[in-house]
Amino acid sequence: MKGRKAELRVIEGGLDHVPDVPAHIPAAVVEEWRGIIIELTERKVLTDAMRGSVDAYVMALHNAREAQKAIETHGLLVASGKDGVLKQNPAVSLLGKATQTIMRLAVELGLTPVARSKAVFRPPAGEEDDLFSKLLS
Repeated sequence: MKGRKAELRVIEGGLDHVPDVPAHIPAAVVEEWRGIIIELTERKVLTDAMRGSVDAYVMALHNAREAQKAIETHGLLVASGKDGVLKQNPAVSLLGKATQTIMRLAVELGLTPVARSKAVFRPPAGEEDDLFSKLLS
């Protein structure tokens, strides 16, 4: 996808509570989901509209892990058809697509170091979020 990146803006009225884990989130990534939701809630940037992106992010993580397991089990190449011609393991494509989704959504959700440095993903003024300020209080 080429083109101009979306300009991020603070949305007033973010959630001030941690929502329940949706039933469709696999048990293997529930803790990832909770961790991201808690972090976004603490930074006061989580909105109801962002929850779908968080769900998609953790589902992509889950898919990437499952694809990696399949690659480790069956290899990068698998035998195809009666004659046993080698072809690319379909899990390789799944892993690539999941990784792209993970990276795109990580930026959009402010989960990368570069994205976190943007003002929109920092705590509101007066609410310091660094360890040093917490030690001083």
